[in-house]
Amino acid sequence: MHLAWGIVIVLIAFVLISIVVKKYVKTAEDYWIMGRKAKWWMFTGTLTASYVSLSTFIGGVGSAWNWGPMPFLLFYTSSFTFGWIIAVTLIGLRMRKLGVTSISEYYKVRFGSNGKWMYAGLGLTLAGILYFYLLVQIQGGGLILQTIFDIPLPLAVTIMVIIVAFTLGLSGMWSVVITDTFAMVLFILIAIIILPATISAVGGVDAGIAAISSFDGWSATGSSGLGMASFVGYALAWLAIVGGSPHIINRSLIVDKPKSVLKGSFISYTITVVLSILIFISAGMLMAVIEPGSMHPDSISAYASVHVWPWIVGVLIIGAAMSAAFTTANTQALSISQGIVDLFRYALKPDMSDDAKKKYTIGISVIVLILVGVMAFKQNYLLIIAGSLAGIIASLGLFPTLILSLYWERLTIKAVNIMIWLSVPVGAFMIITNNLWGWFAPFPTVYSFPIGFGGLIILSLLTKQTNSEKEGYKLLKDKGFATEEAAPEKQDYVILIGGFIVVTVVYFILLSMIGIF
Repeated sequence: MHLAWGIVIVLIAFVLISIVVKKYVKTAEDYWIMGRKAKWWMFTGTLTASYVSLSTFIGGVGSAWNWGPMPFLLFYTSSFTFGWIIAVTLIGLRMRKLGVTSISEYYKVRFGSNGKWMYAGLGLTLAGILYFYLLVQIQGGGLILQTIFDIPLPLAVTIMVIIVAFTLGLSGMWSVVITDTFAMVLFILIAIIILPATISAVGGVDAGIAAISSFDGWSATGSSGLGMASFVGYALAWLAIVGGSPHIINRSLIVDKPKSVLKGSFISYTITVVLSILIFISAGMLMAVIEPGSMHPDSISAYASVHVWPWIVGVLIIGAAMSAAFTTANTQALSISQGIVDLFRYALKPDMSDDAKKKYTIGISVIVLILVGVMAFKQNYLLIIAGSLAGIIASLGLFPTLILSLYWERLTIKAVNIMIWLSVPVGAFMIITNNLWGWFAPFPTVYSFPIGFGGLIILSLLTKQTNSEKEGYKLLKDKGFATEEAAPEKQDYVILIGGFIVVTVVYFILLSMIGIF
């Protein structure tokens, strides 16, 4: 029952935080991007919580236990690393310097277009990309509630949807960022305790390592039975998810100044990679006490929290998993709704009032959450697989258009519109045929990446570039690529050193609580 308190405390904290920060939300820009008031440490918190989703605490833990730590660790961290560089430092930083408030507005500035087809296509693509990944968070959070409270999955999912919708509706991005920072604290606590706690629970380092070795868990593909090409396909999917993820790119737009993107993202990256390594190795060691294949991989995190790990670890893991689900779901819902609102405010109703923008965003967010919640009532996929499907759609349209728009002047809006509109139906076709008949084996992203980039290049060369597109590219180069010093400031050192001291103290306290120190 103590695990339930981890969930209850997290959910209560998130509701209270959202109520408190509601006073800062005055305009639509406040609701969407915090009015650009986020300091670098806030950016660190929200970026960390975006990177660390249920694909880490549920899907990743289950995969590491079932196959060994190396497959997911290698391909997750490699795609994450390059995706982080692309999303934050190549795309997000440029958009922040341009001063845009959304991905849709970036396209408007870059191509000088206000066309309805472009905004409609972007809205459809954002929804298509984020649907599967939002499903992971809503269903994953529901699975946690179902396991811990022993309630039906539909009821658990409904609770998840209600709380996310309530907090997001209250204060938008302010709620997202502050709850994300709270979640980051939980993630850091887990990073410093999970490995020693697991070693103690499985009977020592040797027992844990031997168990992983016995299932070939240290090899690149582990005991998955899948070929290397399959994992390369998954890595490409996650590269597209992270590198072209609207909810991660949008994070770069909230900071007070562009250099906060670099400072905050560097620390966030360090925290996340260290956390991933420690969690996946610890999950692999669970093979010593839980036979691989003995249960659904998505259930292993909750099971180990109850039956294997010390109670404090179980509380932290379950609380962090719920935080990961919550803090990723809210910003994905916000990204989808903002994309749809952009269609209205730019193409259909340019005189939309500021209050109307905010109300539309809230209403659409609630509708999106309800629709995804209904689809999450039945567990259809391994969560890690469901998340990967989003990458197929992203790699066909949004991801290559973002990359090429930054570095290739010749890219045309006609080519962008065609590929954006094709990405969802073609992506769905590739997903369905791969599942039913094994087409596009070993994984569709092996094909979708060259189709996406190649299609854009060919179509751009076949279509005429407009003066607006040339002017938009020049503006991007002048503002988006402008250099700026990012030297450390005195308070940066104070925060870093103070954080290190706090982490060290907490480390020894937690070791003492589990009987190791």
